[in-house]
Amino acid sequence: MASNLCPPSPLLVRVSHPGTRLPWKLEKYFQSRESGGGECTVQAQDRNDPNADTFRVQFVHRASKEGVLKKGKHQIVVDNKPVAIFLEPNDNAVEDTRMSSLTQSRKGARPGEKHPNEKDISSAVDSCVQKKEHPNPGKRFSGICRTAYLPDNEEGKEVLHLLRRAFDQKLIFTVGDSRVSGVSDVITWNDIHHKTSRSGGPERYGYPDPGYLKRVKQELKDKGIE
Repeated sequence: MASNLCPPSPLLVRVSHPGTRLPWKLEKYFQSRESGGGECTVQAQDRNDPNADTFRVQFVHRASKEGVLKKGKHQIVVDNKPVAIFLEPNDNAVEDTRMSSLTQSRKGARPGEKHPNEKDISSAVDSCVQKKEHPNPGKRFSGICRTAYLPDNEEGKEVLHLLRRAFDQKLIFTVGDSRVSGVSDVITWNDIHHKTSRSGGPERYGYPDPGYLKRVKQELKDKGIE
């Protein structure tokens, strides 16, 4: 199982039709006993779409997510009409991978400096069993937490949007051998490089690295994300 210090992977839900203040209403519902859930946050899958019908529910505790999944059937009332909530399935084990945090750092930030406008997307990776498309079907792989950093400028925001798309298409992670530790049957980056440190340069997967954004956009393009 993934460490209890890491939150469970987000739960993707879809509603039968859009309505007003849906994220707030979904959050209130999934925090209630009626849903079987608990403390959580809710964000639209596409936060630029005012009529979004798909949302990402991030629970603080694994038991809350499990309670919601166990109940199975969910419904809320929006604009005085019943709205069905569908839990989106994750049939492929790799599709359950979730990035711990994709953070935009303020342009020109000093290493280790924290800024009030930093944006985090908290998540984690649950343990799963490998399937036929994986290196060792039937063998379990462990959960992880990861953090990546981008500059808070126009190009950084463009790359953030592209990485979100790649993430939603299950292209960020895969299961295989770690190039760093040499351990097999673990979750690894899927050839889309991330900056996991604010300092140290390319040798430590950090900044400064003037060519990084250009390179990662090419890596994303190679996987059909542009």
